[in-house]
Amino acid sequence: QDVQKFSDNDKLYLYLQLPSGPSLGEKSNLDLSSLSTAEYMHACNWIRNHLEEHTDTCLPKQDVYDAYKRYCDNLCCRPLSTANFGKIIREIFPSIKARRLGGRGQSKY
Repeated sequence: QDVQKFSDNDKLYLYLQLPSGPSLGEKSNLDLSSLSTAEYMHACNWIRNHLEEHTDTCLPKQDVYDAYKRYCDNLCCRPLSTANFGKIIREIFPSIKARRLGGRGQSKY
């Protein structure tokens, strides 16, 4: 049902991202298997289309997540939890480091 909402390009992307069997790769420590494919794909698409890596830039994690959540609200789809969203950020940008500057809730990418 959810697949019908996607454009042809998104459907192709989804098809190319489907696993062909059990993964034994180094990303096996990320437990993203419980996520729906649609939620995962929306998050990946948003991250790839809205973020890029710059070594001299820090973004508050909450600001990034809030922008992603607004995107999901506009599409009427359920956003991922902050923890799962962060796992996908690290999967897409493996060299990115999170830093906490100040108290809790002040972490930045």
